[in-house]
Amino acid sequence: MNNYYRHIDVFKVAQPFVFLFSSFIGVYLSELAVFEYDPTRLVNLVENIAFSSLLFSIMVLIFNQYAIKIFKYIFLLLLVFTILEGVYFLIFRAEFTSSAIFIGLDTNTREIGEFVQFNLANTHLFFAFGVMISFYLSWYFFKPKLPTMSSFRRLFMLFVASLGIFIMSTTKVQNYNVFFAIVNSVLDYNKQRNQFQNLELVQNPFSEVTQLSDSIKTHVIVIGESTSKLHFGLYGYERNTTPMLSEIKGELKLFSDVVSGDTNTIGSLMEALVIKKENKLIGNVIQLFKQAGFKTYWLSNQPPIGMYETLVTKIGISADDVRFLNSENYYLPTTHDEVLIPELHQALSENQSKKIIFIHLMGTHANYAYRYPTSFAKYPTNLNDRKLNTINHYDNAVLYTDHIIRSIIETVRNQKAPASVLYFSDHGEEVYDSLDFVGHSPNGLFSLNMVEIPFLLWGSNTFEISESDLKRKFSLNDLSHSIADLCNVISMDLDPKRSIFNHSFVERPRIVRDTILVK
Repeated sequence: MNNYYRHIDVFKVAQPFVFLFSSFIGVYLSELAVFEYDPTRLVNLVENIAFSSLLFSIMVLIFNQYAIKIFKYIFLLLLVFTILEGVYFLIFRAEFTSSAIFIGLDTNTREIGEFVQFNLANTHLFFAFGVMISFYLSWYFFKPKLPTMSSFRRLFMLFVASLGIFIMSTTKVQNYNVFFAIVNSVLDYNKQRNQFQNLELVQNPFSEVTQLSDSIKTHVIVIGESTSKLHFGLYGYERNTTPMLSEIKGELKLFSDVVSGDTNTIGSLMEALVIKKENKLIGNVIQLFKQAGFKTYWLSNQPPIGMYETLVTKIGISADDVRFLNSENYYLPTTHDEVLIPELHQALSENQSKKIIFIHLMGTHANYAYRYPTSFAKYPTNLNDRKLNTINHYDNAVLYTDHIIRSIIETVRNQKAPASVLYFSDHGEEVYDSLDFVGHSPNGLFSLNMVEIPFLLWGSNTFEISESDLKRKFSLNDLSHSIADLCNVISMDLDPKRSIFNHSFVERPRIVRDTILVK
């Protein structure tokens, strides 16, 4: 008889947790309704229940009679983050990790707006609705009621809290927790920001910087955005998306096997534009050229965040002349990359003995429909086939990028002085080519199209680059060494073996996202 009452007592003590179990089981069923079975979602279910139960038991132990009033706000927060991580998984087939949040910290209202518009589908809305219904019904029917705490109830809450801590301490479960990812990414983000701020205070961070004799006094570095080599006509794409560059193909050095170091702009350019020695950050490529006596320019059609807060922007604003031509605000119209041409012309006309001009394009950044004027709508986008419409928007954007690169080359050519133009994209893009997916993912889904990029060099004099050199396997992680070598800048902190332009170049392992080896 005593055992029977003890069983009833345990049930009553456990009853306050029923609303958490029912709400997250509802989330799991909502995921199954819009996506096929995936074993990782079971782990995510365990993590959600363990983490929310841990929070609830702590609230009860600390605040007792006020725990329910406090926890209903925490419950609402759990609802929001559950929808965010669920939609993220449905889009990228991956967990909402630190890398994704890190990128989110470095984005702006325009990018967020375009991302939502480009990626949000009816299935995501259905899932979000299912989660909200699950949370609402669970709270309505199983809202916890806490009687006065007895010793047994307190002991039970301590047991739940201890069990929650034990489960959450395992790495596998931790990787599924949004709040853990947020804390990690914020700490990492602030650490990198502080590193860059500290470097800005260092005058002449590089050792023994000099420039060898060079007839070329002007160099233009064009940074593209989200442009896949597969859709670039010069590389044999079935559509001629690069007619303007094809006209001067004989003047171009077209490298055929170049990959980005990551599948997103921040991860790729943070490695491409800085110089490290033995994994210690020395400085960025603009600081190097300023130390070598160049006037440096950063001309960007990428919107800054707030008052120049992105990590890539922090590199850009270290230049002598900085111009951002695009607004971060989503409600303002998008400027096309042609606005950069007059700025380039003005920079070229300035009387400087040596100059290097970085141009950051919007390129083929999603939403692709906003990346080109209507005069470049060669491929129809009013079809009933949504995927084909997307592909055609993307190819139209590549066609426009071809026009911009050619315009930059002709603007440089018209100055009638020795100069070079280097173009590459920060990363590639998957456009329903290898996967049933469009875009690029910071984690989870991966295809080579997300990292294989166009990489070409134009020069008004002859560069000593052989046909075999054009087939070198190269990663943008070594870009700074290559740009320095291209401009004959040397330093004790540079390694010529890491330059794709150097006769002593040595291929190195190409690692993407820190774990994926690209051969």
